[in-house]
Amino acid sequence: MQTSRSILIRPDAITTKAMAIVLALVLFGFATPSQAASNQDELDFIAAQIQRAEADQASALLRQMIEQIERSQGRYAEDLVQPLTLLGDAQSALNQLKAAADSYDRALHLNRINSGLFDPGQTTIVYRQARIAMNQGDLMGARQREEYAFEVQQRHYGSGSTELLPALARLGQFYQRGYNFLAARTLFKRALVILESNDAGDSQAAVPFLQGIAESYLTEGFPPFRYTPSQYDPRMQSGMREQDLFREVGSVNNFPAGERALQQVVKIQQAALDSAQLLSETTDEELAQLSHALHLSLLKLADWHQMFGHIREAKTLYTHLYDQTHQDPERPTMIFAEPKLLYMPKPKDPKIPRGYARDSASGTVEVQFDVLPNGRIRDLQTVQSDPNGLMDFQVRRNLRDAIFRPAVGIDGPVISKAYVHKHDFEYYPEGELDAVASSTIEQPE
Repeated sequence: MQTSRSILIRPDAITTKAMAIVLALVLFGFATPSQAASNQDELDFIAAQIQRAEADQASALLRQMIEQIERSQGRYAEDLVQPLTLLGDAQSALNQLKAAADSYDRALHLNRINSGLFDPGQTTIVYRQARIAMNQGDLMGARQREEYAFEVQQRHYGSGSTELLPALARLGQFYQRGYNFLAARTLFKRALVILESNDAGDSQAAVPFLQGIAESYLTEGFPPFRYTPSQYDPRMQSGMREQDLFREVGSVNNFPAGERALQQVVKIQQAALDSAQLLSETTDEELAQLSHALHLSLLKLADWHQMFGHIREAKTLYTHLYDQTHQDPERPTMIFAEPKLLYMPKPKDPKIPRGYARDSASGTVEVQFDVLPNGRIRDLQTVQSDPNGLMDFQVRRNLRDAIFRPAVGIDGPVISKAYVHKHDFEYYPEGELDAVASSTIEQPE
C-alpha cells in the first residue's frame, strides 16, 4: 500500500511552480482577474456587434467561445451563461426565434444550477424569453415568463423592498398593454405604498406609477374596442394567485382617483423645477428639461379632463400650456396647431375567410370632418375608400365615439375645419382558397 508523502518545495522552485499553477488555471478554464476582465471586454464588444446589426459575426464568435469553455470547464460551467444569452440575442436579431429560445433555455438552466433557483440575475434571461414568446405569438407563454421573473425578484428582495420597484413597473406595464387594468392598477398602487413607506411618495420615482394608475382608469372607462369584454385576450390576463383585485372591482370611471394621481404628478414636477431654480449650478438645459416635464404632466391632466367631458377645465389648462410653450413664437416647445386623436375604438378588421391561404392586401378609408373645441366631430364625409364600401361603416361609426385634443390658439381651443383622418387595414381579396386549411381565424369581437 502506497503511503502519502509530503512534497518539499525548494525556494528557487517557487517561481516555476507558481507559473505552472497559473498555466494550469488557464488551461482548465480558471481565469485570472486580468483574463476575466479581458473576457468581459470581448463579451461587451460582441454585444455591441449585435446592436450594430452584425449578428452573423457575433454569432460565429460566440459559438467558438462556447466550444472553448465547454472543452475547458465542461457543459455546466457558469461561464457559459453570458455567451449563451448573447448567442440568443444574436439569433433573435437574425429572426432565428426557435434557436434563440433554445439558447435562452440553456442559459437559464445553467444560471439556476450555478446560482440557485431564485437568483435575481436570471431575470434578464427570463425577460428575453418573454420577448421571444411575444414575437412567436405565444401570449400566455409571455405572460407566464413575465410573472415568473416578478416572483423571483419578490422572493429575493421581499415584497416591501424598493429593489422590487422596477419589476412592479414592468409587470404592471405588461398587464396594461393587455388591457388588464385591474392587475396593472394593483401593482402600481403596491409600488406607491413601498415608496411612501420609504418617505419617497412625493419623489420622481412615484411619477410613472401615478401615471400608470390614471392610465388604468382610462383603459377601464374608454376600452380600446367598441365591443369590449370578449376582445380582451385572456392569455394576457393575470395568472398570479396573490393579486388582490377584488378591492378594485366597482371602480369604473373613477374620475377623482385618476385626477388626483395626475395632479400629484404635476406637484412633483413643479417642486423639482422650483428646487432646481434655486440652485446656482443648475444649467439652462436642465431647467428646460424640467420645465418640459412639467408641461407634459399638465398636458396629461388637460387630456384627462377632455376625455371625461370636463371641457371648461380642459380649456383652461390647454390655454395655459399654449401661453407657456409659445413664449418664443419661432420655437414653441409644444405644437397645438393640429388636433390630436386621444381616443377612438378600434374598428373591427375584416375576417380571414375559411381556407384562405394567400397574402392579405392593404386597404384604406380616408375621411374628413370638423373637430370642435370640445374634442368631438361634425360633418363627417368619406373622401376615399379602397376597396369601396368594405370598411366605411366601421370607421365612420367608431369615429362618432372619438375624442380629440383640439387645436389650440392664443385664446384657447378652436375649430379645425376639414380635418383628414386615414385608417389603414388588411383585407383578403376573393380568389382561390387552400382546400387543406380548415380553420377560420377571426379578429376578436
